[in-house]
Amino acid sequence: MSLADELLADLEDAGIDEDAVVDDNGEGDGIDDIEDVGVSMDTGQDSIDPNSIHSVARLSSTDQFKRVVQGIEDYCNKPQSSVAAGIIESNPEYKLIVESNNLTMEIDNEVNIIHKFTRDYYSKRFPELDSLVPTPLEYIRTVKELGNDLEKYKNNEVLQQVMSNATIMVISVTASTTQGKLLSEEELNRVFEACTMAEELMSAKLKILTYVESRMAFIA
Repeated sequence: MSLADELLADLEDAGIDEDAVVDDNGEGDGIDDIEDVGVSMDTGQDSIDPNSIHSVARLSSTDQFKRVVQGIEDYCNKPQSSVAAGIIESNPEYKLIVESNNLTMEIDNEVNIIHKFTRDYYSKRFPELDSLVPTPLEYIRTVKELGNDLEKYKNNEVLQQVMSNATIMVISVTASTTQGKLLSEEELNRVFEACTMAEELMSAKLKILTYVESRMAFIA
């Protein structure tokens, strides 16, 4: 499978609508060079709370993650030019596209790590939720909505957007009989911090895939 096919497959899995993607035509500077693919985990953070999500999920703090996101923003703010003559692999934006695609896989792995972290903490409050909502992102969103108050499932528009009414009904019945215990304020803050990180990573992934879709001429 060619690189173009792989990127298109990623876009389809993420539900990106090709017709909905619009190129930006503002002005801005692109990055001059992108290093070879592979995410460096050197964040420069030597003193991290061992109980914090940042102790196990550091992707968003890496220099490479920040560089790729900034590079995408820079290229989106300048007119899209045609592919320069020569070896395409040496084109800085082509390198950014390849690295961006690899980063989306790293983001998926990171969300799985965050899901496990969140589940380990939140199982104290609602141990049955993991079996009711097995999908990582749906679980994380549900946890963020419920927190310590399991009654928040009632008429919750966010939950209605990510799961069926039948699933919400099962959650409501199970929540009314759970033997879970309230989380402390510190535990709850750690859980919410992890949930926010996951949402920010998925937002970055959507931005990356939208950018790659708009630059398919480089790899077609």
